[in-house]
Amino acid sequence: MGTVELARLQFALTVGVHYLLVALTLGLVVMVAINHTRWVRTGDPALKQATKYWGTLYVINYAVGIAAGIAMEYQLSANWSGLENMAASVFGAPLAVETVVAFFVESTFLALWIFGWQRLPAKAHLACIWIVAAAAYMSAIWALLANGFMQNPVAYEMRGGELHLDDPLALFTNANAWIAVLHVIGGAIGVGGFFMLGVSVLLRRRGRASDEFLRHSMRMGAHAALWGTVLVGGSGALQMERVEMEQPIKQALVDGKDAELADFQQALVKRFGDGVELPSGPLVQISAFSMIIIGLVLLVVAIWTLISLRDDRMLTRRGLQRTLVFVMALPFVANIAGWVLREYGRQPFVIDDILTTEQALTPSLTTTQLTVSLVVLGLLVTALLVLDWWLLGKTAMRGPQRADLWEQAPEEAGYEDGEHDDSGRGDGGRDDEKRDGVLI
Repeated sequence: MGTVELARLQFALTVGVHYLLVALTLGLVVMVAINHTRWVRTGDPALKQATKYWGTLYVINYAVGIAAGIAMEYQLSANWSGLENMAASVFGAPLAVETVVAFFVESTFLALWIFGWQRLPAKAHLACIWIVAAAAYMSAIWALLANGFMQNPVAYEMRGGELHLDDPLALFTNANAWIAVLHVIGGAIGVGGFFMLGVSVLLRRRGRASDEFLRHSMRMGAHAALWGTVLVGGSGALQMERVEMEQPIKQALVDGKDAELADFQQALVKRFGDGVELPSGPLVQISAFSMIIIGLVLLVVAIWTLISLRDDRMLTRRGLQRTLVFVMALPFVANIAGWVLREYGRQPFVIDDILTTEQALTPSLTTTQLTVSLVVLGLLVTALLVLDWWLLGKTAMRGPQRADLWEQAPEEAGYEDGEHDDSGRGDGGRDDEKRDGVLI
């Protein structure tokens, strides 16, 4: 492999792993916030249990995602100085705000939420998790605004080899970016919903959650799975319309139009030299086809689940339960397929029709340096992904009563303005092992 291929592979590994973790984080945080809101309003102990349980899994995934994000940021800064040099004036502000939102606002209020159960008033504590959710989505939006420009550059001019926006507002009104925002939000909600359904089924099989807890979690998971899938499908159709209008090479790759692709290849060689090549058409087509098929499967399963939950048949239907455990992984596959179509299909450009991938690469890098960093970062992010799923699986299967991030004595439980009774929770755990939380 040459330097460009090694750098692209490194980018794919680090960003792909980080994106998988982000999708689950964005999906779970909304459902944790909704559960918390419903508990504060109703005082239902099953909702408090659901808030803590899913909140614990969310925090684990968030923490590992931060570590994967650091690896991703490292390879971006080390390997792609050409992109930074040309487009810093365009991307600098959005990515700086994204960093501030993600690492300061989101992390600060998440810490307040984790440690505020016995210290903050109920409404203030509830506000913390909603601020975390809002910050998480704002962080994603800022990143997608920058990515939207890379897919569809708007209102710019080139001065001395650097891009400058003629109209900064155009960055925030780029239709390509906002359709991608809807698509990513839908994908994340779908990931969270099917994850919640699959884990709930596994808990029921092991007798580690009460029926009331399972009903709350399954209903919420089913609604998230359905509406997330619908949003992905609708926004995906809009995205393909934008691709046809703005990215003819990507559209030709999806459609498999070899004659058009040959013409594009000749034009690219004429502009940028012999080193510029179009991406693999079959990989782009497989990604597009996979998204469609998986989306249809998930839509059918989500509808099937909601219908079954109307009269509690979900708790006895083994066929559906087996299906939900199996399809829990499919939303992650669909998200990666969508990422491949959007990012790989843009090749050979980093900024569409302006900056090639070869031009964006840091010129001083050698194959040895990139090989070493690829091995190190590849092993690191793979280990983080394995660690994430191991921690999630181990913590999830403890059951709702034993999967808290905090340890608290019974007499300490409660908000300053009153606590809801947690008595009567049944999850199959032994009395001598019961405790409100396990410090992780």
